Amino acid sequence: MKRFFKILSFTVAFVMTVLPTISVAATSIEGKNYVMDSCYENVDWENWKAYKVQLHCHTNASDGFLTVKEVVQKSYDLGYDAVAITDHGTINKGWNEEPDLIPIVRLVKYDRTELADIIPLTTEEYNSYINGTAPTTNGTVRENGMLDVPKGIELNAATPVADCHLTGYFSDYGQGLLGVYGDYETPSKGVKDAGGISMLSHVGEYVYPDKDSEAYVGQPIDEYYVNKFARLFLDNAGSSVGMGINSATDAHTRCDRILYDSILQKTIPYGVVPWGFTFSDSHDEQSLNNAYTMHYMPELSNNDLRYSMETGTFFAVSHFSNGVELNGMREMPEYIEEEVDAYSNETPLVTKIEIDEDLDTISIEGENFDTITWVSDGQVIKRGGLDTTTIDLDDFNNIGSYIRFYITGENGICYSQPIVIHEEDVILKSEEIPHTRDISTFLRKLITFLDICFFQNSTAIDIFKEVVLGY
Repeated sequence: MKRFFKILSFTVAFVMTVLPTISVAATSIEGKNYVMDSCYENVDWENWKAYKVQLHCHTNASDGFLTVKEVVQKSYDLGYDAVAITDHGTINKGWNEEPDLIPIVRLVKYDRTELADIIPLTTEEYNSYINGTAPTTNGTVRENGMLDVPKGIELNAATPVADCHLTGYFSDYGQGLLGVYGDYETPSKGVKDAGGISMLSHVGEYVYPDKDSEAYVGQPIDEYYVNKFARLFLDNAGSSVGMGINSATDAHTRCDRILYDSILQKTIPYGVVPWGFTFSDSHDEQSLNNAYTMHYMPELSNNDLRYSMETGTFFAVSHFSNGVELNGMREMPEYIEEEVDAYSNETPLVTKIEIDEDLDTISIEGENFDTITWVSDGQVIKRGGLDTTTIDLDDFNNIGSYIRFYITGENGICYSQPIVIHEEDVILKSEEIPHTRDISTFLRKLITFLDICFFQNSTAIDIFKEVVLGY
């Protein structure tokens, strides 16, 4: 009997010693070879410049406090290289031309607009800002002029209950259209058919009923919304280029990154990658510099800017982040937004990315940051200081379909675009993404029906449209 227990004890000890080794061997990923598709692959880090771009801001042509001239001058002083004015339902015809106004929108926001003059630039002033000869009012020195991004507009100009907004560029679609609650699909398709591009704005203002997303931090997103927007990106691929993931001071968008990660997991297997944008959505001077995008381009031109927006060769930058719970880790630990200088340009910025598929590594260089966080399929997989600017995929057992990262410093946050990842000779598994049929579908069909039956040949309606909607 004693001999039996000795043998049993030896066997148990042997098993306990060997099992951990067996367990590690069972989950080892040695031998995997990853393919990484990066939107930054063709960026010439040595010769291209990072250009500061504002893609969403307002004037008193819709609901802002500032005139067109004031927005241009103040953006010029802040070092912007390109600015898209995106007034509600109002297409930007150029900084030197007064847009076609929507009187009802300006009247509703009378406390801001006071129905005052728009004040565009003169032709001489316009040319001086474009070629960089206009003086700054704060003594800063300009290296180049500033691009007037053509035909910017905020679509779904007036929707009840929640702001269902998106912005359009480079097309003539949307002037005077007030929009339908929840209907992102119609304007996205409209911009695409008109040859332009669009992006979803502060989607959290639609997704979360109380508009402030603080109560939803760390909670999963309703699958309905994930499918709705994933389907939109698939149906308008090449035109609907992405979504805002941090706007203004991030109060209403702090959970939009969770939604964004969920959407990526749906669309990437289909070969569609929506890009993540940041913007100020400014209505006054104080908010002009809250958030923006930094586009790596060979030169400053609207053709190159559009290409950058379409292909993702940019980084999303914000002075503010209210933090998102990802795998139990907040985006910016101990971050105090009141201490941020929102007028400063000393925000974190990535200056180089190197991908080595032989070693399965991603390395980054940057400035004005002290922490880097790596995210895959909505989970934080690694966070650390300047010694963690290289990540080795072979260190992880469950890498998802992409990796994105963000760097943080005392004056803000900089988000990368997703780098798509899959094992060599392995096809990413896709799932069916249904078309949503919701209240917006019904409302759009109802309004279209009423328009055809009663409004298109009505003199009274024509007068109403001219007086109230401006067309």
